[in-house]
Amino acid sequence: MKIGMSKVGVLSLLLAVSALGIAQDTTAQAEKAKLARLEKAYVSAKAAFTKQPKDAALKKKFVVATVALGTATMNSPILAPKDKYPKALRLYREALKHDPKNKEARENHDVIVHIYKQMGRPVPK
Repeated sequence: MKIGMSKVGVLSLLLAVSALGIAQDTTAQAEKAKLARLEKAYVSAKAAFTKQPKDAALKKKFVVATVALGTATMNSPILAPKDKYPKALRLYREALKHDPKNKEARENHDVIVHIYKQMGRPVPK
């Protein structure tokens, strides 16, 4: 049995594949922009908190920015696991150092640690 494809069918397929590639590039660019925005907020909040470590509002802003970057890093589809999990773990530890009761940081930290242990791999420092 011979299966053929018309020129219109081939053209449609090529356009669909091209559109998919464009959509993936757009998604990746949006994700990079999101991570860059969160990284900038984290760096800014950390600098402000470092200058005034007794300021409760700055501490809270720093912890929120740190957890937000950690969660975005952990869940990012554009980062490789070998890059995103150690970085997210470091960020969660940093947040927990200043707010040990932060639920999101604690839960996500524990998920990452559990994954490493389940794989029989050392947990990054």
